[in-house]
Amino acid sequence: MDHRENATELRFILDVHLGRLAKYLRLCGFDTLFSTLFEDREIIETARLEDRVIITRDRLLLKTAGDIAGYLVKSQYHDEQLREVFEKFELKNHVRLFSRCISCNSPLEDVSKEEIADRLLADTRKYFSSFRRCPQCDRIYWEGSHYENMKKSLASLL
Repeated sequence: MDHRENATELRFILDVHLGRLAKYLRLCGFDTLFSTLFEDREIIETARLEDRVIITRDRLLLKTAGDIAGYLVKSQYHDEQLREVFEKFELKNHVRLFSRCISCNSPLEDVSKEEIADRLLADTRKYFSSFRRCPQCDRIYWEGSHYENMKKSLASLL
């Protein structure tokens, strides 16, 4: 499978050293598995079963994975890692910002302010009206200052 032609369907699995990269890929809307508990054999098996691309800084992991699609990240800095992955897999035109939970990777759902009002701080209730919720871990998202800051940090990629 040529992953570059199907960037919207790309699914990743990252090794234990790439937690920040995983969050940023999720933030950009890419299905990205990550756990600090994953062992190499679990990563390889999951990648094989779910047709995921392994992203790692561990040469041995990729060598052991054999013919499974993978990429060896060169940088140790998450912003440069993200740029590497974006360039390698041509992701720029497939970004769906804030469509996945950055904690658990589930697709987010729109939720009414009324449904979650009791969970919001007073200022958030007052100034924001559009919210999304993770159906898996129940985390709530809205377009506050953190949203704008993340958009700015990603601007050079997009």
